[in-house]
Amino acid sequence: MDVEAEMLRWSHTVYGVGHALHVAESIKFGNLETIIDSMRAAETWNNSVLGFESNLPARKFTEGSIYLDGSGHKEVFNRVTESIVRVLFINLAVLADEIMGYLIGQTGATVPNYLFNKVEWTHARIPSNFHWVTYGLFELVAIRNALVHGDGRWNESTVAQLKLAGIQHVDMNVEISLSFGDLFRYRRALRSVIGELRKFPVI
Repeated sequence: MDVEAEMLRWSHTVYGVGHALHVAESIKFGNLETIIDSMRAAETWNNSVLGFESNLPARKFTEGSIYLDGSGHKEVFNRVTESIVRVLFINLAVLADEIMGYLIGQTGATVPNYLFNKVEWTHARIPSNFHWVTYGLFELVAIRNALVHGDGRWNESTVAQLKLAGIQHVDMNVEISLSFGDLFRYRRALRSVIGELRKFPVI
């Protein structure tokens, strides 16, 4: 696994999406009535290469079949950016799972099954002055689980995961909302964990 290439791919995606959204917002999302044309164009951007014949038929977009949720460009922008940040955050958790599994495996240790357990494994083995980075990844796991399994709400399980990061108080009434800044903060934690795991002997 090329860890640096995977991290760079994720970072470039965030930069590109952030820039594209800034441009879209500056022109008030252009003409929202042309969304069908945009989706038809988007279908041509990349080739679908699955390696198998899918059971799912391809369907063309038809007039009136889709729309962007919101009463105006600002509301549409807010909803779109919130959804995109969620997707990128969850993808960062997937990337953390893959990279940490790979680097733990390089040490000859049995690789834990889940990201949470990989963070626990790492936390128990790195110097205490670097625990802030594993605390950050415990937070990442808890947020990811709240988004995926709790509809963006905290529950007993995710709060217990936050407690491992030293967080004692969580507002149970909030619906989690993430910013692009959060993406970079948690990416920094992952980068720092990568640095610590690379210090372990490779067999």
